[in-house]
Amino acid sequence: MTEKNPSKTTISSRIFGLLFENWQAKLGSVIISFLLFIYLQNSKILVKTVDVPIEYPKLPANLFFVKPPDKTYRIKVEGFRDVVNYHTQFMKVVIDPTELTLGEHSVEVKKIWGSSTSKIQVTPLGGRINFIIEQTNYKTIPTDVLFEEEINSNYIRTSYFIKPNKVTLVGPKTTLDKLNKYTLGTISLKDIRETFTKTYKPVDLPKGVNLLSDIKEFQVKVNIIKGVTSDSGEQIVKGIPINCESIDENLLADLSIDEISIKYNTPTPISSYQIFKGIKATVPCNYTYDSKTGKILPNNLPAQVKIRVVKSQELKSIEILSVIPDRLIIQYDVKKEFIPNTKKFDSLFPEDLSFPEPPEEPKTK
Repeated sequence: MTEKNPSKTTISSRIFGLLFENWQAKLGSVIISFLLFIYLQNSKILVKTVDVPIEYPKLPANLFFVKPPDKTYRIKVEGFRDVVNYHTQFMKVVIDPTELTLGEHSVEVKKIWGSSTSKIQVTPLGGRINFIIEQTNYKTIPTDVLFEEEINSNYIRTSYFIKPNKVTLVGPKTTLDKLNKYTLGTISLKDIRETFTKTYKPVDLPKGVNLLSDIKEFQVKVNIIKGVTSDSGEQIVKGIPINCESIDENLLADLSIDEISIKYNTPTPISSYQIFKGIKATVPCNYTYDSKTGKILPNNLPAQVKIRVVKSQELKSIEILSVIPDRLIIQYDVKKEFIPNTKKFDSLFPEDLSFPEPPEEPKTK
């Protein structure tokens, strides 16, 4: 019977002894080494939430954003730390100008522009981007002033005139809808006993609304007369306002004069208040606007017209001797009103507009 080799048995025993000697400590070291390896690998991965800029196209001159849209968009970026830190500084959201129309927009973010690598993943967090684009609108409104009626009882404010008497505003339609008069201020008539002229600077308008013309100042003339009864016979009264009759709603009429004087003969004494109340001066503003051709008919030349004076029944006994002056010149202009913005545009920008691809683009998770 063959005997076992004692030397081989001794070596095997020693090897097993070394392997299992303090095996708990050795197993712990292996586990710790494995966990340390996992930690070191994971420490290279970065999950980062950042706000990247939103790039909007520059709108044409006649379009505007109703209110400033959001400037940044929130995203989550995952990947190796160095790669994430490098690429996030170039990322942005770009609004495609070829998809823009007038009105409200709610844009879904499908891609984040700036870098393209498989080592990072990008997740949009900001939802949809909302903004409104409107077209510039125009509206012509009359200028006006307010009065504090503190005038002396022996005097009367007969009429007042403002130059220019109309202004054209430019701005958002929603704001222009609320404006019907351009009020320059309030005039106090306390201790006033004669006709006077007051100058005003343009007043502030709501945000986003401006005057179309560069008007430096406005002049307001207020006619004041003494409220007394005149003698019989020939008399002259000044400051009777001229009204424009039958004006086309699409036209503005600029009269060369705003008021006239009347020379009249009265058989009985009459008060100045009765004269201003009972005499009307008018001119026919009968030019029209052809919306199809965009022309003023019959022509766009100044028109010279005769002033018509009419007296009320209460003044039937007086005789109007002359009207000073008896004619004036009317210059017509087209009124600037709202530009219709209901039209749908395929694009607000030229067809040949180039929209270059960025050099790199990150993956969206």
